[in-house]
Amino acid sequence: MEQFDWVGVISNVGFPIFITIYLLARLEKSFQQLENIVKELIDEIKKRETK
Repeated sequence: MEQFDWVGVISNVGFPIFITIYLLARLEKSFQQLENIVKELIDEIKKRETK
């Protein structure tokens, strides 16, 4: 994430919204990795079904 004035953000949008944005930014990479793994598993299952 870009560097912000975190105190200003918290005071403007509130603590819960700040925490949500922070967690989503941190978890985005994990979600992308999980999506890739699921796609690989689906492809592998399809390969095994056609044998």
